[in-house]
Amino acid sequence: MIGKIIRRLPRPWLVKLYQFVPFQRFKDWAACRAQAKFRLSVLGIITNRDGEVLLLKHVYRDEPWRIPGGWIDSEAPELAFRREIREETGFEVEYPELVKALYYSKPDRVELIYRAAVASGSFQSNEEISEMQFCSVGDWPEGMPEDQKRLIQSIFHHDDELTRKPRILPYEQD
Repeated sequence: MIGKIIRRLPRPWLVKLYQFVPFQRFKDWAACRAQAKFRLSVLGIITNRDGEVLLLKHVYRDEPWRIPGGWIDSEAPELAFRREIREETGFEVEYPELVKALYYSKPDRVELIYRAAVASGSFQSNEEISEMQFCSVGDWPEGMPEDQKRLIQSIFHHDDELTRKPRILPYEQD
């Protein structure tokens, strides 16, 4: 309820409140309540040594084959990414790189897309995931959502573009 009241205050009032209230914890609390709420999740495009992409078969989805991922739980995004991969597969990853951020509504959420390689571990099925497979880009299993196919292809296409184009560095004078 207090959050609704704070969100209705004019922005200049919120700025003054933040500026003159001496209690940092209260200011942080009020600032948090004044912001729009959304969820953060991490997804991973994980490859093996052959460059094939890891897909997981989720037991609770109509289109079960997807890339791994999950919600961030009050932790750094890269740590959440590593945790989700470990929880869903039993794998440890190396060279994680944030490659894309996507916004969706209903529910409001931001998905952080990482790319990484399998470093070690062996697959362990669990209550969420029944199977895993590595497949070549474009050679998708039946039951994989089109949006995830497009996401993976866009990441790989972007990588191809980077390797084909020479990097132009700024000119530096002595």
